[in-house]
Amino acid sequence: MDLLQFKHKYIEEASDLLNKLDNDLIKFEKNPNDKEGVEQIFRVMHTLKGTSGMYGFDYIRDFTHELENIFNLVRDSALEVTTELFNITLASVDHIRNLLNDEQLSNPQNEQLHKTLRAQVAIILENAGLVTIEKKQIIKDYSDAKIRTWQILFMPDEEIITRGINTLYTLSDLLELGDYQIQEPDLNEKITFWSIFLVTDKGLDDIEDALIFVMEYCKIQLVAEFNIFKEEELNQRQKEIDQTQQQEIKRIEHKKNLSNTEIKPIKIEKHTSSRITVDAEKLYHLMFLVSELVTTKSELLLSIETKNEDRIIECVQKVDKLSKLFRDNALDIRLISMNELIMRFNRLVRDLTHSLNKNVEFETSGADVELDKNIIDSIAEPIMHLIRNCIDHGIETPEERAKANKPEAGIIKLFAYKSGSFVFVQISDDGRGIDKQKIIAKAIAKGLITETTQLTDKEIYDLIFLPGFSTAESLTQVSGRGVGMDIVRKKIQEVRGEIHIDSQSGLGTSFTLKLQQTISIIDTLLFRTHNAKFAIPVEEVENCQIINTQILQQKHSKQIAYNEELIPYISLGDVFEYDYQLASKQRVIVINKHDKKFALIVDEIIGEYQAVVKPLGSTFSEIEFISGASLLGDGSIALLLDSEKLKLQLVKHEIKTAC
Repeated sequence: MDLLQFKHKYIEEASDLLNKLDNDLIKFEKNPNDKEGVEQIFRVMHTLKGTSGMYGFDYIRDFTHELENIFNLVRDSALEVTTELFNITLASVDHIRNLLNDEQLSNPQNEQLHKTLRAQVAIILENAGLVTIEKKQIIKDYSDAKIRTWQILFMPDEEIITRGINTLYTLSDLLELGDYQIQEPDLNEKITFWSIFLVTDKGLDDIEDALIFVMEYCKIQLVAEFNIFKEEELNQRQKEIDQTQQQEIKRIEHKKNLSNTEIKPIKIEKHTSSRITVDAEKLYHLMFLVSELVTTKSELLLSIETKNEDRIIECVQKVDKLSKLFRDNALDIRLISMNELIMRFNRLVRDLTHSLNKNVEFETSGADVELDKNIIDSIAEPIMHLIRNCIDHGIETPEERAKANKPEAGIIKLFAYKSGSFVFVQISDDGRGIDKQKIIAKAIAKGLITETTQLTDKEIYDLIFLPGFSTAESLTQVSGRGVGMDIVRKKIQEVRGEIHIDSQSGLGTSFTLKLQQTISIIDTLLFRTHNAKFAIPVEEVENCQIINTQILQQKHSKQIAYNEELIPYISLGDVFEYDYQLASKQRVIVINKHDKKFALIVDEIIGEYQAVVKPLGSTFSEIEFISGASLLGDGSIALLLDSEKLKLQLVKHEIKTAC
């Protein structure tokens, strides 16, 4: 069981490494001269290879090793960087993802793809005829048990200390592989290094595995196909090694001069895994709260034994305060940065722009903004769909952009920022914009409106979210099948979010998502209709008042006066078809949703309530206008109303009436 748990942990960490590899490859494709970029790719591949071997994923280990060989040539400037190279590498990354769920390569499709990709990688290596004999020796298979002598140049810097790496343990793993001789560094030199000669019957993979945590500080090279400590040729060979060593030192010095930044450790990001990386400070605070709770419990028990009522009240108040602090801490722990989400889309943009023959720059900001992990996971698919639509429908072809006097490269931006208790995520493009007349024509053709219906820009754009509504003139592999935008809004509403569209013809379109930072605990207004209790977020409530029931019964327009205007109202008794006698006075709750005011008619307003929202079970999931439920202190249940759906019901009624 423990081994299985470790394997699951490996799969999650490997998935994170592959996501990182995706983004590193895309960044490097845009800047092939970035030496640090290729070093980062090589380090990720090496880490993935090493951990795969540890957990028995041999196909991943061997295949990643072949990819690693390619990028070893790239970082030594012995292989040209081409689009074909990136296409094969990115396809290989996808294939490795599949192998995480098919470690024995039992799926015939995976097996065939494995052979195809290995053949393509082999061709790349075979065509790399410009590599030196020494480099080709490193690429060779050293898996046989023949005695060889290797030289390891170990060049640590002060950063290795901040990473907490124990070099003593690392080098001891290396030296256990065979006989060795160590040449200590000359501290007077500008670049200090340890030169280790290792005689062993182990292969290159074993040496790299021993050095897995410090590989970025090492250079490994084959010295001889024999034990140099016992051969007369040692002196001659030593001269050759010294020359090679000096060349390598110059190369490393030149590399460090090219970059103003130091080598940084790999930061593993968590994406769709069930685990969350938590700041240690948050955990320290949690432990402090636990200790306070234990102390308070002891005080409370003692107070009860001594019947000290004043002390009991103080302890209860302290428990109440601690419960709120625990709540805030628990919610804070669940928050993860938007970078978890943003990193997923670089590959999407790259692949779509290639397939559609468009030129697109993807710009992001607000990666440090934090959201609840459940929300991050829920909005990933809607944002992906919006980005796809921006690329497919929004951004023009290079030829079209040239005719419109636009830069050849279109721009898609993903921008996140926090305002109050909300997080806003905006996806925008500088493309052709939305054709409002085309939307209106489609709506008329579908019978949704008539030619005389007057709609605001917002109401026109909202038509896009109706099921099956599409203005696409042709089907593509990306979009235009009449589905999608309704699902986008549904997914966002499931986390109590909102989506707004803004567009200008010829200038572009933006989709803005308004999201709660967390949806687990919210402040609500609690009220009752008949024998049922309901709740609605306090932030949506503008006013509460009392109205005579007779006035409602005399009205036929379903509108009431509020602040010198008429607003529509909904009676919850009618919505849920309650059959009961109305009281002489009814309570009115005025809701303001997106500057659209409407009223709820209820029997009793109970007051504010902090609700722990739970999702509805499958039995109640189809109930309209309800988005969740909360268990009250007396054991009863309050249903959380979905004000967005209530508002849309009124909008549909108004459009129908206007038609």
